[in-house]
Amino acid sequence: MSNHSDGALPTGTAHLLAARAGGVLTLTLNRPEARNAFSREMLDGLAAMLDFAAASGDVRAVVLRGSGGAFCAGGDLAKLAAGESIFGPADDPGARLGAQRALQRATVVRLRELAKPSVALVEGAAVGAGLGLALACDLRYAGASATLRTGFGRIGLAGDFGCTWQLTRLLGASRALELLYLSPPLSAARAQELGLVNEAVADDELEAHVSRTAARLAALSPDAVRVMKQHVARAHDHDLPDCADAEAAWHVRLLESGAHRDAVRAIAHGRPRAARAPSDPQNPGA
Repeated sequence: MSNHSDGALPTGTAHLLAARAGGVLTLTLNRPEARNAFSREMLDGLAAMLDFAAASGDVRAVVLRGSGGAFCAGGDLAKLAAGESIFGPADDPGARLGAQRALQRATVVRLRELAKPSVALVEGAAVGAGLGLALACDLRYAGASATLRTGFGRIGLAGDFGCTWQLTRLLGASRALELLYLSPPLSAARAQELGLVNEAVADDELEAHVSRTAARLAALSPDAVRVMKQHVARAHDHDLPDCADAEAAWHVRLLESGAHRDAVRAIAHGRPRAARAPSDPQNPGA
């Protein structure tokens, strides 16, 4: 996975497909017979590919989607009904807890904290922990026929894979609890009204819309994108003076970057420009 050529990439499992093109890494959850419900192999593969995305200078944006017309159904209800868990044996709850915690951090937390832009392409169902995966992406675009649902209350669970935290951050406590308690199926249009997705897009235009958006993200300065994400994260738990100070500090640093100078010159001369690679991808800064 260290070569610079575009094309399919190995993930170690048929339950996750990966392909890189033009700086965009597309990860496809691939259990269409189960509406892309989680398997251990899928989550392990996703964790490995997110590590790859973080480390690779050839990846500038990530798209997450599902196969077979669905995004992700979350937990595999057939296995849950049989008392099975993808995280470990039923007689060892400690091991199951440790495995789930590790995989949550390696997938939804890793995706949210990735120093590169991420986009969820939501077709069909995004339910439960599958919804959590979509919410962990920076941007979310849903096909007009997509349905988003928490699903946890219907099966006697309280939420996992970051759903409760992300819903609360996006919607506030009261609306988050309504969706968790009652689990209404949300159309793409209603999800857009609530702010769960950025835009509801006609089904036959969704793939092209996400492809164009991802290409635009991949063309941005990686340094600027990384710092934008830091600024937005900081805004959740710092006051305005602290955030403004951080903005000023980074503004001065980025003014001296090659990517900034290239972009300004290109705009001044009316021509497109290609984004430069990060100056130091191993050191995300303050």
